[in-house]
Amino acid sequence: MKKDKYNLSKEELRKHNRKKAQKQAYTLMAVVIIAVVALLGLGGLGIYKLVHRNVEPEPVVEENTEPVVIETPEVVEEPEIEETISEDTVSEDTVAEETTELSDEEKLAALDATIDTYISNMTLEQKVAGLFFVTPGQLTNDNHMTVAGSKVNEALNNYPVGGLLLDENNMENDSQLSELIFNLKAFSSNNIFIAVEEHGGSDSPFVKSGISEGVITSPKEIAESGDNSGAYTAGIAIGTLLNRYGFDTVFGPVADIAYSENGYTSGQSYGSDPETVRGMVRNAIHGQEDQGIRTAIQYFPGYGDITSSPSGTRPVSSRTADDIKEKEYPIYKDAINSGADFIMVSQIAYKPITTDVPACLSSSVVTDMLRNDLGYDGIILTDYMNTNSLIQHYKHADAAVMAIKAGCDMLVSPGNFQKAYNGILDAVNSGEITEERIDESIRRIYRVKYASAVNYSAMESQ
Repeated sequence: MKKDKYNLSKEELRKHNRKKAQKQAYTLMAVVIIAVVALLGLGGLGIYKLVHRNVEPEPVVEENTEPVVIETPEVVEEPEIEETISEDTVSEDTVAEETTELSDEEKLAALDATIDTYISNMTLEQKVAGLFFVTPGQLTNDNHMTVAGSKVNEALNNYPVGGLLLDENNMENDSQLSELIFNLKAFSSNNIFIAVEEHGGSDSPFVKSGISEGVITSPKEIAESGDNSGAYTAGIAIGTLLNRYGFDTVFGPVADIAYSENGYTSGQSYGSDPETVRGMVRNAIHGQEDQGIRTAIQYFPGYGDITSSPSGTRPVSSRTADDIKEKEYPIYKDAINSGADFIMVSQIAYKPITTDVPACLSSSVVTDMLRNDLGYDGIILTDYMNTNSLIQHYKHADAAVMAIKAGCDMLVSPGNFQKAYNGILDAVNSGEITEERIDESIRRIYRVKYASAVNYSAMESQ
């Protein structure tokens, strides 16, 4: 009888998890190789001939002469030609010089071919689950989950969500957090994002939980110092901290301009000067990504003029599209060029743009401004969807459907995951949302998840 893995020792469980991770890696590599071979087509034949040139060396054709037809290989018997095509030269130098590295476009095509293979084997239910970035508690009804046991394993098998967002409630100590993240990744049937919101300062979940006594310099303190390099240093520190436990994604930095000292995000902002914010956000991204951490920028458009929390009433702004384009577009253009893998759209209702509709549920912001105006083709996240600002005005299913129709790729922390999930599934089955639209978002998500497979970042600046 097959032994249940939950009766295994801790060391045996680790071996089981490692084997699973290795199997996923080998599978991915095999698919990538197939995709690259398909992309190159007959290119392999050319490489074969190149490697075997010593069998029948090519003649030398002098520049600025009439075309010469070589009828016999006698010319290659000259000493200087024999030196040129020596075995060592062909096997190392010549091949290295004449083999052309794939362009970014070719790498993206190879990556998309790999992703298409994954998508073709996914059910609609798996695709819809992959659109969600949730907390463990939203899957298990345990908001203080610190151990990944059979309950979360079953939940991840039933709902292979795209990402998990942890906070201080999931943290007890170093070894516990590392083991929790290790097992969450092992239990997931796909390459799952494991994220935390971290900006530095005393509000850090690592500080709140007591895991870390060291406080990383906050954005507000960095802004007050006027030292742009401080943002990079803090980004390095955040990336190092997250790597210690196995996180791969961070929600932050905040790119909001602090129009008011009492603003909702003013404590996490790099100040009131748009140029200063622009430079420090860029440096923070570079610091985090230099440590291999994916970055989710918050928030587009920003909460700079909002003083109330979305956990209460709906935030409303009278800022115009022209104002946002003038002050925030440059910040986000730099963030996109710096490699931001995610951008989170706020839930502010901009009266001149969206009337009463939150930005993350409005195509005027998500598609027209962020996707089209700024040319962003990375992953667009909704704002947190479990706030009173949203759940008091929209049913969970309706808000989820609106977000996807607006152009968002992933839904963050829905008020009720099950209802939001079923809402999107029903919308696809009824024809309100096409499956092709779901595939668009899954493709963007997988471009980020598997970018390293072909050494290509879809968000890399050209």
